[in-house]
Amino acid sequence: MKTFKLRIVTPRGIYKETEVEMLNLRTTSGQIGILANHLPLASAIDISEMNYISKGERYKFALSGGFVYVNDDETTIIANAIESPEEIDLRRAEEAKRRAESKLQDENADILRAEIALRKAILRIRVKNEQS
Repeated sequence: MKTFKLRIVTPRGIYKETEVEMLNLRTTSGQIGILANHLPLASAIDISEMNYISKGERYKFALSGGFVYVNDDETTIIANAIESPEEIDLRRAEEAKRRAESKLQDENADILRAEIALRKAILRIRVKNEQS
């Protein structure tokens, strides 16, 4: 299968540059799969699991939103934050989930912010638990 370059950038700099066969992620418009020579695309990314296939192996990540830019031979993801299952601290993610759930019970809390924190924590827990 033909490959294309995937570049993942975070506020801390380049997270990863690799050749991939396929990229799967969820934009704010829905789930998409990207192969080599994909039509040009620019889209916002939802808080979601992202995965790619490289050399026949699938790699999963927790992606905390961002943007994706696609052209025929390169895809760039500008991520707010990204973590592989190995980078996720399960205890910390579970604590973040409890804090967010607690804030949702507080009538004076910023509900939208608490909901986003809860989505991120649940995603991180799911990605970590799905680790092979």
